[in-house]
Amino acid sequence: MTQAITRLAEISADYQHVEKSIVPADDLSLPGAHLKWYDIYLAGRDTPAEIRDQAREFLRAEVEAGRLEFRDELGYAMLHLDGEGYFLLVVVWRNTNEMWQTLYGRDENGFHPYPPKEGALKPTQNIFELDCTAHERRAWSRYLTSARDEAAKRAYIDDKCTGILV
Repeated sequence: MTQAITRLAEISADYQHVEKSIVPADDLSLPGAHLKWYDIYLAGRDTPAEIRDQAREFLRAEVEAGRLEFRDELGYAMLHLDGEGYFLLVVVWRNTNEMWQTLYGRDENGFHPYPPKEGALKPTQNIFELDCTAHERRAWSRYLTSARDEAAKRAYIDDKCTGILV
C-alpha cells in the first residue's frame, strides 16, 4: 500500500532557504586530536572572533575536565550560526572509517552540551553542515586510500572546504 505524500515534508510558506558561507579558520590542536576548523554563517556575515575564541576555550576546558576524550585522532569542528544561535559540532574519524560526533549549543551562559532529545531519531546535522561533512568524508577517504604517512596526514589537514552553501 502506498502512502499519500500530500502531507509529507510540508514546509511553512514563510521559510526562506538562504545561502551560507563556509570559511576555514585556524585549526585547533587539543590533547589527542587535531581538528580542522570551519565557521558557517549567512553569506556576508562573519563569525565574531570572540565567539570563535569562546568556542575554542570551551573545547579546551571540556578536554581538560575529561568530558571530551580524544584518542589521537584527526577530525574537524564546525561553528555554525543558525538563526541567532550558535551550534558547535565536533567530529573525529574513529575506528578507521567511522564518523563520531558531539554537538554543543550556545546560550547567554556560553557553550554547553546540546540537550538530548526523546525518541529514536536524533538531530545530527543540517543541510549546510552536511555539505562540509561530505567534503570531509571524501578527504578522509582519500587519506584511507593513501600511504597514510605524514605527508598524507598533512594533505588531509590542508584539504579544506570553503565557499557558498545552498
